[in-house]
Amino acid sequence: MQGNGTLPESKHPLTADLIATVTAGSRVLLLGIGSGRHLPPLLAAGLKVDVIEEDPARAAAAATRWAGTAGVRVARARYAGGPVPFAFGFDGALATHALLHGSPAAVAAALAAVGNRLRAGAPFNFTLGSTRDPRFGRGRRVDDSTWEAVDGDEAGVPHAYFDAASAAALLSAWEVVGLEERAASAGVWAHAAGSAGFVHWFVRVRRRAQ
Repeated sequence: MQGNGTLPESKHPLTADLIATVTAGSRVLLLGIGSGRHLPPLLAAGLKVDVIEEDPARAAAAATRWAGTAGVRVARARYAGGPVPFAFGFDGALATHALLHGSPAAVAAALAAVGNRLRAGAPFNFTLGSTRDPRFGRGRRVDDSTWEAVDGDEAGVPHAYFDAASAAALLSAWEVVGLEERAASAGVWAHAAGSAGFVHWFVRVRRRAQ
C-alpha cells in the first residue's frame, strides 16, 4: 500500500511505520492511550483511530480530552477481548506499550483478540519486553517470564519478557514482517531518566488470511 506523504514526525518508529504502511482513510485500532502522543501523527495521516484503554481513569480522561475530535473514539475495554463499541475489520493496529505489561498468557490473549478485530492482511505493530532488558529477573517474580517492579513509576506493574524462541512461538499464528530486538527503544518515549537501557522487541506482523 502507498504511504501518506510528508507528515509530522512520530515519536515512535512503529507509529511512523504504520502510517507508511496503511492508506489515508484507513481505520486503525490503538491499544493503550498513554499520553495520547500517537494520535496527532495518526490523524495527520488521515487515519481514523479507535482507542481501547484498560485503565478506567486513563480511559475517562482520554475520552474527555479527545471528545469532539473528528476521527477519534475512545472506549474502556480489556485488551484481551470483550465487548467494545467498535465494528471489527480494522485496517491496522498499534500498541507501543500496552503489551509490555501483564503475563505472557495475557499478551497472547490480547494478540488473539486483536487478530479477531483485524481484516485479513492488516498490519499490527507493537512492542514486547525482552529477556535482555535489565529489569528482567529483578523485583518480584510472578513466574519465570513475568517480573513486577517494587519501586519507581511502575511499581506493582507486572511485565512480561520474551527471548527469541518464546517471541517466535507467540507470533506463530501471524505473518511476521519484522522482529527486531532494540535497546533504548520504547521506554525513551514514555519514561523519564533511567529508561535508556530498556530493551524491547519491535514487532511488525500481519493477520493471516483465514
